[in-house]
Amino acid sequence: MKEFGLIIKLVLSIILIMVFGAWIPEGVQRAFFTLSIFMKETLVFCMPLIVFAFIFSCLSSFQKKAPLLIIMILSFVVASNFLFTQLGYIAGDIGLPHLGYHAANAVEKIASALPPLEPFFTIPYPRLISTDMALLIGTLAGLYGAFWGNDKLAAWGDRLKNKVQGALTKIFIPLVPLYVIGFLLKIHHDESLVEMFTGYGPMIGLVVVVQVISIIFFYFKANLGNTKDVKASLKNVFPSGLVAMSTMSSAATLPLTLEAAEKNTKNKAVAQFVIPATANIHHVGDSVAVPILIAAVYAINGFDPMSYSTFLLFSMYYMVAKFAVASVPGGEIIILLPILESYFGFTDSMSGLITTLYILCDPFITTTNVLSNGALAILMDKVCGRLKAFQTVEEDAAV
Repeated sequence: MKEFGLIIKLVLSIILIMVFGAWIPEGVQRAFFTLSIFMKETLVFCMPLIVFAFIFSCLSSFQKKAPLLIIMILSFVVASNFLFTQLGYIAGDIGLPHLGYHAANAVEKIASALPPLEPFFTIPYPRLISTDMALLIGTLAGLYGAFWGNDKLAAWGDRLKNKVQGALTKIFIPLVPLYVIGFLLKIHHDESLVEMFTGYGPMIGLVVVVQVISIIFFYFKANLGNTKDVKASLKNVFPSGLVAMSTMSSAATLPLTLEAAEKNTKNKAVAQFVIPATANIHHVGDSVAVPILIAAVYAINGFDPMSYSTFLLFSMYYMVAKFAVASVPGGEIIILLPILESYFGFTDSMSGLITTLYILCDPFITTTNVLSNGALAILMDKVCGRLKAFQTVEEDAAV
């Protein structure tokens, strides 16, 4: 239940700023905003290393596994992530306007005679390497490690990832409330936080409804439409879903997810390989939620939604970025912020808003991720569970 403390802190921050924001001296608001900008710029500066570490470790961890199995799992993961990302875009494009999220409406909301809140200073970090270049290098190095690497290379990648994740977990995540408060104060100063958050309940409801539909669809496909098997599978994964909602961590839920997958597949070898291998890269919950959140943030800030051609470009970045996500609350949106700001017009305020909304939705996102990974194990068992490629996994499991 520890991670729920982060959501409680964010909700309290939002409420307090809505109620008392007008009485906070502008100097104090600027100080908080300066801290938020400093944290964001520091994170952006470190992002290439973060991206490289996670994507390299993720792909190189497949080292010495059957090549056919690697290709099949990666293909299924990318296809699933892409499919549900498109579903999220369609749901947002169709559903959000009916819920009142119109760019024209937002123009009236954000009009303000006050000068915008500015930080006291910014630090001009040098741009050593871009995030997309780090994505490319990490992908190529990780694939090399998967097919031609050795135990030393895989162990080095794992150590690098653990150090980066440790820094995020121990330093950045505890400071997330401060990180968000600065941006919330800017929104409240420049616009109106009350108006900004009014009506976000329906948007979160849309995210949850589409995620539930996605889970049911996935289990029907994985069980070949057998209603009895669907019910039995969902009953087996229900405990892992509850733990996922309370911890907001796929890693913390892994033992229960693995146990449920073993029951549903009746194939221990498949479950023991597929579940750990995909826990941090197969993100159906994020795939559905992120496009809806992006569209909502665009609309509330008076911008027209992404065209589908622009969204396809974003999807390409997104599919690769998923392999670089840290296992921390809000990890996926943290990776996406530099991409959204560099290529898709996100401002500092928009980044702060989408980070807040993402973390508020994180319990539902993580639950969907965990349950969908269970469905993926069933699907993989149906498609390739009897292939000889899994003999290697059985031998590894036996050892």
